[in-house]
Amino acid sequence: MERFLQAAVLGVLTVILTSLFKQKNADLALLLTLAGCVLIGILLVQLAEPVVSFLSRLRNLAGLDAELMTPMLKTVGIGILTQIGANICSDAGENAIGRLIEVCGGILALYVALPLLEAVIETVETMAGG
Repeated sequence: MERFLQAAVLGVLTVILTSLFKQKNADLALLLTLAGCVLIGILLVQLAEPVVSFLSRLRNLAGLDAELMTPMLKTVGIGILTQIGANICSDAGENAIGRLIEVCGGILALYVALPLLEAVIETVETMAGG
């Protein structure tokens, strides 16, 4: 909870500082936004550590292979980074680039999830053949 509050306060401070500089120096405002995003991202990674640890414990208890959990976590990470990248581009007035980042992130998420889809196909084929 403490990390979330830190991220929220940092976000609000970033918005305030950015709005102060936006009229006079748009480049500095964009750099402040990027710096705020990086710092909040570091806090988010720290927030995610207990979740990843819990999912790892759950995977071990269920006897699942790590190769099944890794694509899922990577896909979630890709989704988060895609959204952040697209929002930064949109905030900078580059909506077309932001949309392309979203498309690229979607394709990359599907690519990373292919091992899961292949495992489902193998399971269905095994069940159908057995």
